[in-house]
Amino acid sequence: MNKMIATDRPLWQRIPMLLWIAAFGLVLSGCAGRRPPAFQAGYPSPEAALRALAASAPVDQTFTATARIEINRHGERYPLKIAVMMKRPAFLRVESIPLLGPPDFFLSVAKDELRVYLPGKNAFYTGRAIPQNISRFFPIFMPASEMISLMMGVAPDNREESPALRGEQEERYYRVDGYALDRRTRSLWIDPSGNRLVRIRTFAEGETVVYEAAFAEHILVGEGFMPQRLTIAGDGMTELSIRYTDLRPIAADPESFPLPLPEGITPILLDP
Repeated sequence: MNKMIATDRPLWQRIPMLLWIAAFGLVLSGCAGRRPPAFQAGYPSPEAALRALAASAPVDQTFTATARIEINRHGERYPLKIAVMMKRPAFLRVESIPLLGPPDFFLSVAKDELRVYLPGKNAFYTGRAIPQNISRFFPIFMPASEMISLMMGVAPDNREESPALRGEQEERYYRVDGYALDRRTRSLWIDPSGNRLVRIRTFAEGETVVYEAAFAEHILVGEGFMPQRLTIAGDGMTELSIRYTDLRPIAADPESFPLPLPEGITPILLDP
């Protein structure tokens, strides 16, 4: 650290006290004038909010990270550490990072196909990347594209939802509600100060909550923002918490995602 240049007399002895206080007050008032507000006002319309959200979201890139996952099932918590590679709309590769020994779990989703390799059992599974198959190995029951979007902190595409939208400011966040046939299907909470998604909630008939996902600690990764922490939970669902470190974009094509079939192993088909 550079040393400050010493003077014969301290500043407060060389400037009259009242003038020093006045000058210091001007500095503080100038800084206060440039301080950002506690929260920024919302958007002129829900459509404008979604456009701003899309502009700040991760672009069409592949991302890697180390993830610490905590699975909360019926009050029992199971920690897991994995290396993850992901790309929208539905590309995923997962490799376990055990405390001791080599990786003992591999999973990939690519081109609507799920592949899982368990070296300890010398077993290789393959099948459609549908919720029924994915949930056998990964503690979440939803389509692959929806799961991967949430893992990246992005609102999943919902082609079945009508364009009927409503928006309103809710304290420091702006909420966008999507409706289909006059029924609310999901709500997004957006932070206007950074155009970042902080929460999403999906609904079934009667506005019963299917799941809620919360996102926090966003950082700039490549050309968009991604959360470093996220939680997905719902009634009857296993709660999944993920914390990322070393999030970064990489150059990788879709062919990098599918797990290769180990030599000498016959794959086990998950679909009948």
